[in-house]
Amino acid sequence: MDAYSSAGWTAVFASIAGASAALTGLLFVALSLNLSQVLKGRGWIGRAVEVLVLLVSAMVISILLLMPAQGTQTLAIEIFSIAAPLAAVLAYIHIRSPHRRLFALRVFGGQLGSIFLIVGGVSLLAQNGGGLYWVVPALLIAMVSAIIGAWVVLVEAAR
Repeated sequence: MDAYSSAGWTAVFASIAGASAALTGLLFVALSLNLSQVLKGRGWIGRAVEVLVLLVSAMVISILLLMPAQGTQTLAIEIFSIAAPLAAVLAYIHIRSPHRRLFALRVFGGQLGSIFLIVGGVSLLAQNGGGLYWVVPALLIAMVSAIIGAWVVLVEAAR
């Protein structure tokens, strides 16, 4: 597979887009079933927004990278246009979070995906260093962080 062209990555990005869309739908269902507990608890709304942002970012990047015949510069711009706001929104949520248990792990998991996306975008522009091979792990990290975050929100808010 060419690390600097999205042509051979269709199945990978389609899978990630579908999985993140399905997880986003499940998050909405789960939150609607536990909405009163989430609204009562301190900081659970921010945590739920964090999960939603991670999943939607993974979905949007995957969908953008599925568009055919894009050059590497376009791919990099699309990645940067999601990665930078993602990092900023996550940082804002993390700074305001009252939940400090395993906080470093949460920040690490959330921001690592953004960092990998930025490295992947730079690598695409430079045509050196791995390109899209950075993007896929970034999206997977975002999804795993979101799944863990959703579990925490739904289980802890119900207590």
